[in-house]
Amino acid sequence: MLIDNPPLGGISQFQVPRHWTCYKHRRASRESEGTEVAFRRWGVAGRRRGAFFLLGLWLLWPAVLRAQSSLQDFDVFFAKFKIAVAQKDATRLMTLMMPGFNFIRAQDVSPADVFNGLDADGGLQWKNLQQSVQGQPIPYRLPDSNPPARVLQCTPTDTIYMCLVLFQQDIHHRWRWKSMFMPTR
Repeated sequence: MLIDNPPLGGISQFQVPRHWTCYKHRRASRESEGTEVAFRRWGVAGRRRGAFFLLGLWLLWPAVLRAQSSLQDFDVFFAKFKIAVAQKDATRLMTLMMPGFNFIRAQDVSPADVFNGLDADGGLQWKNLQQSVQGQPIPYRLPDSNPPARVLQCTPTDTIYMCLVLFQQDIHHRWRWKSMFMPTR
């Protein structure tokens, strides 16, 4: 039962009267019987409630943190992205890219081809990208897509195009650089 009787007859701060926990040896009056049963039930029920609460908290905590830090996650990602673009750090940018990258008007472009394209024409697209990251991305809902996305505008190579830099969350809810593309207006 719940009796804490220390050895050698010492007194413990956890010691409870015998009549509350042990029916066999109790010497309680009729009036305390209901109290004893209620105390015993509350003790077991309280422990169960506490265990369920802790289990629920443990299971739900990641979702709570993810919901609270969604904006902070993007801000941290975008700060890393800005630094990598300013330094033309292709290695760092590759870690921030999403697979199936869209570049200019081509889809599913390899990272090597993306960085060759950024370097072409004397690094014109690097400058374009560096200027665009000075702005603030705006939330954007992609058609037929559930993950959140953010869009930055960049300077198109021709007036018939728009230029967009797109960021989107991957299946693990991490922000990634999805594309730098130029759709027709």
